[in-house]
Amino acid sequence: MKIKLKLKYIVLIFALLFFNDIRAYDIKIEIENCPEYYVFFGKHRGPDFIIIDSLPVKNNFVNFKSPEKLEHGIYFIAIPPQTRFDFIIDEVQDFNIKTNTRNILGDMKITGDQQYSIFVDMQKDIAEINKIRSQLEIQTEFYKNFQADTLSFIKRKIDSLNHFQQKIYKQYRNQTKPENFLNKVLAILEGIELTDSISALAYTNPQKHFDYYKKHWLDRVDFSEPGLLNTPAFVFHKLLEDYCFYFLETKVNNIEDAFQDVDILVNKTSNSLEFNQYVLSYLISRYENPKDLRLENLLVYIYRTYFLAKPPTWLEEHVFSVMKYRIEAIQYNLIGSVAKDLNLPDIDGNLHSVYEMPNKFKLLLFWEPDCDICNETAIILQSYYYKLREFDVEVYAVLIDSENEEWSDFIEENDLEWINVYDPKKETNFEKYYGTYKTPRIYLLDDENIIIAKDIKAESVYEYINKLTTKSQKTSSGFFHTF
Repeated sequence: MKIKLKLKYIVLIFALLFFNDIRAYDIKIEIENCPEYYVFFGKHRGPDFIIIDSLPVKNNFVNFKSPEKLEHGIYFIAIPPQTRFDFIIDEVQDFNIKTNTRNILGDMKITGDQQYSIFVDMQKDIAEINKIRSQLEIQTEFYKNFQADTLSFIKRKIDSLNHFQQKIYKQYRNQTKPENFLNKVLAILEGIELTDSISALAYTNPQKHFDYYKKHWLDRVDFSEPGLLNTPAFVFHKLLEDYCFYFLETKVNNIEDAFQDVDILVNKTSNSLEFNQYVLSYLISRYENPKDLRLENLLVYIYRTYFLAKPPTWLEEHVFSVMKYRIEAIQYNLIGSVAKDLNLPDIDGNLHSVYEMPNKFKLLLFWEPDCDICNETAIILQSYYYKLREFDVEVYAVLIDSENEEWSDFIEENDLEWINVYDPKKETNFEKYYGTYKTPRIYLLDDENIIIAKDIKAESVYEYINKLTTKSQKTSSGFFHTF
């Protein structure tokens, strides 16, 4: 009897577990006046929209459910062609949504956790603020070319509106519990709370004000809640973008000073695989092909520090191979680093060393005559050559290929009177040191063989060097941004 009773309890337990598992999430949605075609259920992932499921609407009703539990995050329903509404999902994943296509947000009601309703109410308030902001931005566009006083007045109204929006976030955050997912989202959106004395530093001591922001920038993020990654671009992703811009890229003139701030950011993610993957992936993508090539130094630092010694467990092998190839192509030719010497022969066999060139500026051109763009680049440089010589610039042009018949003909036909060299025995490994996987490539070195620029357009070389010689370079480690 006891054995049979225990068996019944075991069967009951398994049945309950199975039942709960089947209904891990069950979202019932009633959408009045909705056409009977497919709608899409998905989640935000920074700037991306991840589709999870799609179902046809029948009699204004659709039910998304699955035995798999959803991650915390901000989710959406998309109704083609252009209608979408957002809602949050925390622990409660069995709830109802009711709305109307004629007034999606205004008519929306949601059951389940109280924070779900709070999120809807907050969206309604923010929508009203956005309407006013849009009107002010239209006025700004209208008045920007005249009536400076009016423009200044509108800007103050926008600033006041932004400040009011921060108060809205704080007001709704106070209605939630600290453990609520919405509370953690609003902690990011609310911004850094400042005392009057800290705010005053923006005018009396900008550096101290800047340092305070940097110190507390990441305090708003609960790195134990990976659901914060499942939010729109203006939440965690925006916070990450701004961190990179304000605290890393403003130090581009002294880029090594930014390495410590990279470490601070990445170390915050050390206990969360999801955050670690998101942050490192973002940093790699942001600095892989930066507009300001000085930022490639950040890419190499991140790779050497967080990938080379111990590749992350989430990194696929083929992705690592591509990354390794990319880093190896730039690590020897970073702006600010000392260029590798080349000691190559010209067509007559006379050796020419980059290091032994006595010029103030050394312009290295890597090219090949069977490349139309290379030929065009060489001809454009030739047209500026004598003007460049006025700035004590010499051109050191390296043939990529070892075949030199076509090369010598092109040099003679176009009067390329600078230093023309090649590597007949392929002994210098310049492909590795100067990343000649693409051509043409131009490097500008100073008299100490420091790389001060690379990949400049041929038509921009003269103007670039002219600015270098006529204007003093700004060497500040960054500017002070008033938040």
